[in-house]
Amino acid sequence: MRALFTVLATLIAMTASAKAEQVWLTMDQVRPYKLETPAQNIVVGNPAIADVTVQDNKNLLLFGKSPGLTNIYIFDEQGNAVENLIVRVRSQNANMLTFYKGSARTTFNCTTNCEATITVGDDQAVFNEVSGQVQKKFSQASGAAADAE
Repeated sequence: MRALFTVLATLIAMTASAKAEQVWLTMDQVRPYKLETPAQNIVVGNPAIADVTVQDNKNLLLFGKSPGLTNIYIFDEQGNAVENLIVRVRSQNANMLTFYKGSARTTFNCTTNCEATITVGDDQAVFNEVSGQVQKKFSQASGAAADAE
């Protein structure tokens, strides 16, 4: 019991110095984030919800992957927790249409024309079909770019 208390006290002391900030992200979009203190290590609570790309030790790109809540801890060169980002990822609502056929869901992006899009929670068959089309298009574009070099 005493060991558990010591561990909890240590964790509280480590996180007490970290600045907490709430950040909202939109799924499938990137948001730049500037740090006040240079980062040495970054830990993402749930990388299925959000992720980070490090540009340098003071500039990050935060990426919303799927709707939900997670956090990102940032540690300085001495190993001190300097920031605790509470990250909330929301789905894209504007220009989106959700179609239900029984329990099967398909999401459409209606920016110009309504086109099926890959969205977490959609019917697996539709998700896999659209995902396959996107991957095939990417492969074709990558192949054309490689041929042009």
